Amino acid sequence: MDTSSFDPTRAVVYDLSRGQVSLQGLCPVLVLPAEALAQVCGRLDVAALRQFGGVLGKQAGTRIRERLNAATASLETMVDQLGGEVGLAGLGSLTIERWGQALLVRIEGCPLGLPAHELMSAYVEAALQVTVEREVSALVLERGPESFRLLLCSKAGSTKVKSWLSAGTSWGDALAALHHNPRNDVVGGSY
Repeated sequence: MDTSSFDPTRAVVYDLSRGQVSLQGLCPVLVLPAEALAQVCGRLDVAALRQFGGVLGKQAGTRIRERLNAATASLETMVDQLGGEVGLAGLGSLTIERWGQALLVRIEGCPLGLPAHELMSAYVEAALQVTVEREVSALVLERGPESFRLLLCSKAGSTKVKSWLSAGTSWGDALAALHHNPRNDVVGGSY
């Protein structure tokens, strides 16, 4: 079933008699204060944050894949579904920005603070990999406490952009340089 808009109806199921909460009646979840999870995430190293984000992203990607046909879904539908999953988890608001051929994910209002950058990078990578069965790197470009941007690109593109950023290139100039690259290192167009 291909839908053009995320439908949160019955997305969260409360079974108070058993003391359980689940997503779509399938995946058990916990309802936790964001501050408590932010404190735990603040104590994890990058590898553990990415592993945690990857698990969350794979589960979200599986739910998205069950709701629609990723082969025929438009980019807008994919963004809407992924944004719905991020919002449903209480991890903020997700939108896509186009910078020429490059696609950036912008996440606003994430309550986890600075650890959210790596966690959400792994989340987006895993969700897209499961949903569209395509290897995508989500590289953090812009960092803020509650708002940040991730570049969707290939692993090779990610390596190039990381080297340019570490050499002092602004992320805007790094995106422009990617456009002049003869290899297709950016994720653009429809999935």
